[in-house]
Amino acid sequence: MADNKEQKTNADRNKDTTKVDPKDIASKVSEKVTQLAGVDKLEGFSLKDFFAEVFKKHTTTEVEDYFTVGTSTTTPNIEDVNTSWPRPWVFFKTFIGAIIVYFLFVQAWREFQNINLVPGLIIVGSFAVPVSTLIFFVEVNARKNVSLYQVLRLLFMGGILSLIIALILFQLSDSLRLNWLGASLAGIVEEPGKLLALLLVANVSKYKYTLNGLLFGAAIGTGFAAFESAGYALYAGLVDPSPTAMMDSIMLRGILSPFAHIAWTSMCGAALWKVKGDQEFRFYMLKDSRFLRIFIIAVIMHMIWNSPLYIPFYGKFIIFALIQDGLKQIQEEKNKHLKLD
Repeated sequence: MADNKEQKTNADRNKDTTKVDPKDIASKVSEKVTQLAGVDKLEGFSLKDFFAEVFKKHTTTEVEDYFTVGTSTTTPNIEDVNTSWPRPWVFFKTFIGAIIVYFLFVQAWREFQNINLVPGLIIVGSFAVPVSTLIFFVEVNARKNVSLYQVLRLLFMGGILSLIIALILFQLSDSLRLNWLGASLAGIVEEPGKLLALLLVANVSKYKYTLNGLLFGAAIGTGFAAFESAGYALYAGLVDPSPTAMMDSIMLRGILSPFAHIAWTSMCGAALWKVKGDQEFRFYMLKDSRFLRIFIIAVIMHMIWNSPLYIPFYGKFIIFALIQDGLKQIQEEKNKHLKLD
């Protein structure tokens, strides 16, 4: 009897030692995803440290200083650029402010039922989370060589161009009889559409860094996501006279937006800029495996996202790996300048 107890105790101990650590799973998934994407595994990265500044108190002056960069007089010298992991926080303050404005619109609509409030409710609700996410990518652009004007230009011009190109490609897919793919067809149509829009509005040789491409892709994805969400919200409001359907659409698409269009296009932008550098774009660059692998992953992720299947969003590992790659690129340039001096 005692022997049986001892064997049971040993078995329980063995069971305890074989428990799977969630951190180990995340590490293995991260390694596998980055390997498939052809980017380096994350090194020295801590999510806790990365977002350490989010809940700290910051002044209005600090926020203003964050956005007064990117012009000929406000772009820092390469020697002064900090290439350690960035610690973004402005995006969170923007998010909180936008959410407050949105819920003020919601309460005003419920109280007064004034139709004039609906456009503001749709616009603020559709742009709140995407724009906050875009500011995150502004913050991780460590070179600080892209102005707020350029970001807004890409958001609006790139957003509408990508929608128009996607609609043209959807028409083309009808003639090719690809409708059997259902909602997953969007991955094949919308990702090339956003990429083409990115090339039309951001093919400037002075923006040569991987982190620039990451930001440009995020700006295009933000415009696409916000305009599309506004369209869905309007449609829901027209179909259902009560505001519930419209608000549900805004909330759901807002919550999911950082993990969808913005993420996919930012990945593709960073990968293409990694290949392009300071050269003018050439079509042969699209055949480069450094871009092609990530673009295919983005298309597949989009297709699965629109399918009945469910997978967690593993693209975040690729984005952080691309941020790491961009920081290394700037550090290498910085080292060259320091040696010359």
